[in-house]
Amino acid sequence: MQYQLEMIGYDAILIRFTNADNTQLLPVIYTLNQQLKNAPDLSAVIIDIIPSYQTLLVSFNILKMEQYQLADNIHAYVRRLLNTASLKSNHASPTSVDLITIPVCYHESLAPDLESLSRYAALSINDIIQIHSSTIYSCYAIGFMPNFAYLGNVDKRIQIPRHAKPKNQVAAGSVGIADNQTAIYPKASPGGWKIIGQSPASLARFAVGCRVTFYPISLDEFNSYDQQDDA
Repeated sequence: MQYQLEMIGYDAILIRFTNADNTQLLPVIYTLNQQLKNAPDLSAVIIDIIPSYQTLLVSFNILKMEQYQLADNIHAYVRRLLNTASLKSNHASPTSVDLITIPVCYHESLAPDLESLSRYAALSINDIIQIHSSTIYSCYAIGFMPNFAYLGNVDKRIQIPRHAKPKNQVAAGSVGIADNQTAIYPKASPGGWKIIGQSPASLARFAVGCRVTFYPISLDEFNSYDQQDDA
């Protein structure tokens, strides 16, 4: 596994990892994010860290530390992390993070793309629901809008490309699939993912490295669900 630092403007540094797939990188991204956030020597320097699939973007206070000095510090943290035997044996994997369970109603009235996915995958709707709701997903990134969590990996049997043309409006709580990712729309917005259900728990809070699974609920349960913050 290799990495490089890219200077972004005058007050940000992008840490980019290469030569590893997303599954291998997740414990690295997760652990480095935690280490930099909790680093006592950088607590007054780092303003924010935005982790993603293969990168972490570190913004910092230029009045507290020069860019090259922070880069030297980051190099030290990354090299130490990559040389840690516990990381190589996956002990640094975020599997100890609490599992977030999300209710989803897969009723046809809330799942406009479920039938087309059934035809595309040559699977019954019940099979698709079982496959989607029996997987434990990892959050690889937050983006597109606040709290929009990119969750993977979707079982290959139910992977499907996103719509060629995004829809003008997707309801809050809609659960979609786009290739090997699944996600919940935290609020109503345009969107191009194939919608296979809807969750009444659209206010659930996610973070990179967290684990998520879904469980089916009926339409009556969906309608009577007391929406709350499931974080």
